[in-house]
Amino acid sequence: MVEMLTGSSLSRDYELRVVNTSKGVLRWAVEKRTWRTVPCFFRDVAALLAALAGFRPDLVVVHAAPSVSFLRDWVFMALARLAGCRVVCHYHGTLHTRFPSARTRFGRTAGRLLMAAAHRVIVLGPTYRDGFRDAWRRDDVEWSPNVTDVALFREAERSPAAPWLADGERGVLFMGRLSRPKGIWDLFDAIPAVLARHPEARFLLCGVAENDAQEPVLRAEVARRGYSGRVTFLGSREGLEKARVWLSASVYVSPTWTEAFPLVVPEAMAAGVPLVITAVGAIPDHVHDGEDGFLVPPRDPAALAAAVNRLLDDEPLRRRMATRLRERAAREFDIEVGAA
Repeated sequence: MVEMLTGSSLSRDYELRVVNTSKGVLRWAVEKRTWRTVPCFFRDVAALLAALAGFRPDLVVVHAAPSVSFLRDWVFMALARLAGCRVVCHYHGTLHTRFPSARTRFGRTAGRLLMAAAHRVIVLGPTYRDGFRDAWRRDDVEWSPNVTDVALFREAERSPAAPWLADGERGVLFMGRLSRPKGIWDLFDAIPAVLARHPEARFLLCGVAENDAQEPVLRAEVARRGYSGRVTFLGSREGLEKARVWLSASVYVSPTWTEAFPLVVPEAMAAGVPLVITAVGAIPDHVHDGEDGFLVPPRDPAALAAAVNRLLDDEPLRRRMATRLRERAAREFDIEVGAA
């Protein structure tokens, strides 16, 4: 998100500086507390102080995640405010996280106190906006969805055909972390019902496991269940190569148990790939059941398989959805929408 926004019209209209707080580890798609957390915190504080002193920004935008890591983000906001800057918190959390939260008294109190460091708060969807306005007792909470580089997908359309699909095969794509909370085991349970109806389906798993030890476990489980010949592990892909994977798919499937608003939704729309996705987080705000794909309950492999089969059964329906998704991506989820 930060890379896309700094490459947008924001960089033409404003002078930008980025303080990168990433640990630079591929598998750490979520914050994990290790011995590196403390030295990385002081590294990031030093980088922020240097930017505040040397760059002297008028506005500081902090991209914040839920859980204990939000305390680090609060320190960033407080330091920026002490330096005389206006502060925006772009919060990527959900209503139900433990901290800060909109569901518990402690979580609401913590959210009100910590978010007081921000002059403006941006969340990921209208449901979150309404919930956090009430929980944090502030009327300046706005929403802006995650976005994607729509132009990249148009460029990828001119690339060669995908080598991971044979003639006559149709790709069912899972894009994301190959972990239990993302529903990868639920997908494994759904695969037999899809293959029984559509033996031409090939399941494309694009992403990495939670840790190195889990990679062989997932492959061994697919082999144990007897459908390794219909499952392809693509690993991690970025940029044009990732867009090519998207464009090769007929259906995108996400059995995730919990989300805020994942980047895969605007990516699927830019690629014109109908979604079968669980109705969690802000996803129902942006994915319309029966129009952009199908919403299914979490932890329900039978419903997951039925929705995938419905799309593979009905090619005209899938094509209508694909056209609608591409139009929506350009209109609602392009980088410049996020920049605005």
